[in-house]
Amino acid sequence: MTAIYARQSIDKKDSISIDTQIEMCRRYCANDFRVYSDKGWSGKNLDRPEFQRMLSDIKSGRIDKLIVYKLDRISRSLNDFSNLMEVFRQYGVEFASTVETFDTSTPIGRAMLGIIMVFAELERENILLRVKDNYYARGEKGLYLGGVPVYGFDKRPTKQDGIKTSVLIPNKDTATVEYIFNAYRQSECSLGQIVKELNERGIPSPAGTLWDSSKISRLLRSPTYVAADVEVYRYFKEKGARISDPVESFTGQRGCFLYGKREANERKYTDVRDHVLSLGLHDGVISPEIWLSVQRKLDGNSQIKKGKSGSHSWLTGMIKCGKCGYAMRVQGGKHFACSGRANYGSCVGIDGATLISDVEEAVYSQLKIKFDDIRDLAVSEKSSALSPKANRLKMRLETLDTQIDNLVDKIARTTETIGEVLEKKLEELIAERGEMRSELKNQGGTKQRRAYSEVIALLDKFPEMPIDTQREIARQFIFKILIWEGKIEIVWKF
Repeated sequence: MTAIYARQSIDKKDSISIDTQIEMCRRYCANDFRVYSDKGWSGKNLDRPEFQRMLSDIKSGRIDKLIVYKLDRISRSLNDFSNLMEVFRQYGVEFASTVETFDTSTPIGRAMLGIIMVFAELERENILLRVKDNYYARGEKGLYLGGVPVYGFDKRPTKQDGIKTSVLIPNKDTATVEYIFNAYRQSECSLGQIVKELNERGIPSPAGTLWDSSKISRLLRSPTYVAADVEVYRYFKEKGARISDPVESFTGQRGCFLYGKREANERKYTDVRDHVLSLGLHDGVISPEIWLSVQRKLDGNSQIKKGKSGSHSWLTGMIKCGKCGYAMRVQGGKHFACSGRANYGSCVGIDGATLISDVEEAVYSQLKIKFDDIRDLAVSEKSSALSPKANRLKMRLETLDTQIDNLVDKIARTTETIGEVLEKKLEELIAERGEMRSELKNQGGTKQRRAYSEVIALLDKFPEMPIDTQREIARQFIFKILIWEGKIEIVWKF
């Protein structure tokens, strides 16, 4: 008996229908034939119901010839097709295509079949590449890329530049999202406390199950919620993300989408290098100030989980000998010793044992005073959002920084004459940047002060933190520490 096999993945204008394929194949059949057809199935693999039924009939000896409209109706995989040809040979099944003509009983015919299948597989790979490129192109336009909306949003059909898409709109769960962000930004609040509160109140998670810390963390990391301004732009730029929209578009209104390939065991949003950030069509529901303060706190948590690095003190790299200026190194795991004396013989050293624990205790007591100063400063900043004018100034500054970097690079690669022209332009840009910074400072608060205030949520945990994290925070405040016999001087950054 002859078998006719037809397959069509989707209905579209230039696609050959199942019925047409069968009609083309019938011309090569006698009266005794059986039709097997899979509609809505891809040719990427052989896992198709009717195809598997046909294979079963072949192995049962019911079929002696197979006819298809075209080779790629069987498979678009060269490896799969090769295995099938071996099955056909084993069970004595002749094979024919109405479009490609060849005789599989000859070496040349088999070679021609192999060549045809190579091009069929190449076409499949090209189709996958076009689909992928279209996916990313839609994402860079801020179009919704499908799937279930994030918690707190529903999707509504819309059109953007004539393209069908969806826009996110807040729903009843947005209030829970706002509660989670506002609660976690408080320095004393942990992920576990939020989990306990939500579960006790009977508020289900996005999947309808109980909340856990991982679900809360993923929600807090999502840029979909933030009304993104230039500070959010800078945050992702510093993290290594590729940003598809110009900085001028970050006006503190629209939310974002972040997409890119992640490994199965990689936590979402923690490493955004080589990912793309695009402004969506929807409005953000969390202010950039609150969202960024939450990210800083989560970043601190990530550092805490790394554990100790094996260093003996969080002061290393900052502590210097007051007599010669060389670094103080750890000796014997308990003391500091002058490297200028040990390595170069250029210093008489410090008399007496300089215990690491004593120095750390003295520096930490001064740090606590600085912490309190910053905490007081943050009270006045806590509720103050970035004004539209300040955001525009920051946008212009970001543009100027990029232009200056590009000019510096060009000057290094041009002739002396052209370089002089570029240097003049560089001077103009630097001067304008200075004016922008002065005007921004008059808008209230410097970038440096705001950066310090972002670590407030971590300060109360400082004694319990790993050494690496303690050192990172201390460096936000301390330029260097000088030691003499019985005396410590801290040179602060501000």
